[in-house]
Amino acid sequence: MSSQRLLQYDTNYPLYGISFSNSPSHPFRIALTTVSTSSTNKLIVVDQKQQQSHHHHHHHHSHYNQPSSSGSSDFQQLTSHSLNFPATKVGWEPRESLSSVGYEDGGGRGELIATSGDALRIYEVAKEWNGNDTGYVNKGNNGWTDSGEGSYTVKSRSVLTNSKMPHSSLPPVTSFSWNPISTQSIVTCSIDTTATYWDINTSQAKTQLIAHDRAVYDLSWLPHSSDIFVSVGADGSLRAFDLRQLEHSTILYESSKDTPLARIAFSKKEQHMMACFGLDDSKILVLDMRSPGQPVAELGGHSAPLGAVAWGAPGRGDSTGGGWIASCGDDSQLLLYDLTSPLPESRPPSTSNTKPSRSNTTTNPNSYDTLSPPITPESRNRGRSISRGESTASQSNNSSGGDPLEILPVRGWTAENEINNLAFSEKGDWVGCVSGGRLNVLAM
Repeated sequence: MSSQRLLQYDTNYPLYGISFSNSPSHPFRIALTTVSTSSTNKLIVVDQKQQQSHHHHHHHHSHYNQPSSSGSSDFQQLTSHSLNFPATKVGWEPRESLSSVGYEDGGGRGELIATSGDALRIYEVAKEWNGNDTGYVNKGNNGWTDSGEGSYTVKSRSVLTNSKMPHSSLPPVTSFSWNPISTQSIVTCSIDTTATYWDINTSQAKTQLIAHDRAVYDLSWLPHSSDIFVSVGADGSLRAFDLRQLEHSTILYESSKDTPLARIAFSKKEQHMMACFGLDDSKILVLDMRSPGQPVAELGGHSAPLGAVAWGAPGRGDSTGGGWIASCGDDSQLLLYDLTSPLPESRPPSTSNTKPSRSNTTTNPNSYDTLSPPITPESRNRGRSISRGESTASQSNNSSGGDPLEILPVRGWTAENEINNLAFSEKGDWVGCVSGGRLNVLAM
């Protein structure tokens, strides 16, 4: 697989949602959702086509190693499910809850997927063992089969809503976050200013609170906490909530001119570090929960409004930064930023003497040149202008609250169309994005 740096899959639908399975047994299983104004939206589950020596379709193997220009040959659709409304987000269950998944013995349940939109919906990707091919969606797909192990279906498990009203008349659910530790817990947010804490085992809302003064656009659990989550919204504030003391929230950041904040994402390695961006903004703000109020860094390089931001692999060895960050936007660019070394503003006193080694600084961006098609000359020059070592040294006098450090991408990739959304694989070593009707998955 190392010979292949770009995997692609084409659908006939405009794609918006993307999420990688957290299961180590199929790291390339991806959930996709469509965005269409018609009533025909879909949840689609795809997986990488396997190279298997006992396969009868030998003539497809060359396609596997050489992605074709049509891009449709690296994944196969396992199953799909119709959605009444476009999903605002899609996500697989956390790795911690996968122990109760058991396709093989037929006794366990299938993997769970959540979507938000008209409501919070939980689906189960189940395996059909009844020997007939009626539910199998791939019969016409070059004759590929799932090596005779049965086909997959998506079954609706539950619809979580606080109201007896029809879902179509409820305020839309804009996003959700699935707790990685307390895996029965999902928190959702809505344009009606609320955040709701759900128990998906009972399908009951445990708490609903007014989170913002205006619509709430996104939220996320603190990575190692079952109690604390943060949210962003149309009032331009980033707020932290603790389920153990809900009588007050903490405002961690407020945007200038009340620019609505659209997305929030936490580092998986340093849980005090997070990234957010404003609606129609082209810069990403990196914030440190331990020194709220002002960004510690701004990530530049995009020339049009952003669509998504995510944190990936933490970096090599004992580096104490937040990891890699990927962003995408309406300029058709997917940009990658190296935050694997600590930022000067956020370096705690205890680690000030452990400077990142030079080898880290020089090898990461260079090894990264093997990632993908080349980027534009302009952004290539920009990317070269920053090296983590120099920037931390030259900016270290800013640690007492100066201007945020400006960081430029070290690598980029350009799609044919605007990139709507992106996600990292569970290990953080691949990044996937959706652009038009195409899924692109790039190796880190």
